[in-house]
Amino acid sequence: MKVAVWDTYFRRPDGATLHFDVLVPPDTAFETVRAFGQAFLSAKGFPQADLDTSRCQFCHIEEATEEISKAIVQQGYFIVEMDDIPAELPPEPTRRDYILHLRAHYPEYRYADFREKSLEEVRQLVEELRGLSPR
Repeated sequence: MKVAVWDTYFRRPDGATLHFDVLVPPDTAFETVRAFGQAFLSAKGFPQADLDTSRCQFCHIEEATEEISKAIVQQGYFIVEMDDIPAELPPEPTRRDYILHLRAHYPEYRYADFREKSLEEVRQLVEELRGLSPR
């Protein structure tokens, strides 16, 4: 079964960001995807969650596993929990910490490709965006 993957970010009241994917049949309308994401967040304790297109975007189509296919047939969707991104960087951030921070806090970098960027380049970008060093 082919599924559409909707990459989703939700900023929690404590400032942390929950990153998850909503997997649905490819022809599923955004409003339905949004409702599935909001149902997931409500079950996680965030009943007032409001997802919009800046926080939930179509990413790609992929082949679903048997487990995911069964869940989609039963309930219409499947959620893949990806990252729980803290509001602040840890004291000694890794390259991955910096990238997650960028994606969680700077929507213009949410879907950026950092594969060719070194730790130093990513760190410098975060510092520039936070106003800690000149551009």
